[in-house]
Amino acid sequence: CTKANRYNFKKKSPCIFLKLNKIFNWVPDLYNTTENLPEVMPEDLREHIGSELGRGDKNANIVWVSCAGENPADNEHIGPINYIPRRGFPGYFFPFKNTEGYLPPIVAVHFESPKNGVLINIECKAWAKNIHHDRADRRGSVHFELMVD
Repeated sequence: CTKANRYNFKKKSPCIFLKLNKIFNWVPDLYNTTENLPEVMPEDLREHIGSELGRGDKNANIVWVSCAGENPADNEHIGPINYIPRRGFPGYFFPFKNTEGYLPPIVAVHFESPKNGVLINIECKAWAKNIHHDRADRRGSVHFELMVD
């Protein structure tokens, strides 16, 4: 997912970059244990959190990210997804204080092999206890469409 390889678009394996809106003084209430994970959280993310927790506490202070197709047909065509450098935004970037030189964290979402010629509706969500998801208001998530020719 680098500029040198054109973010994999020429290889039909595109990378999309995510960032969180800057909200002054907002502190995420992180899911840093496997207890009380929301039922609506994707199972693969629940498993990933458990795996990261098993590797040590420093891997748990994350605003987690999940991306998926918006409906079953989209999920059929989306293919494997990788998150680079990790599956979320490190907690040490928060709270945002408008400090000079602040660079917001980004996550590259690498779609390894989306189906060619199909418009895929994708929704990515950020996960913390104080991030509320509302699809109508697009709170806590972003929607985009991906089509590889």
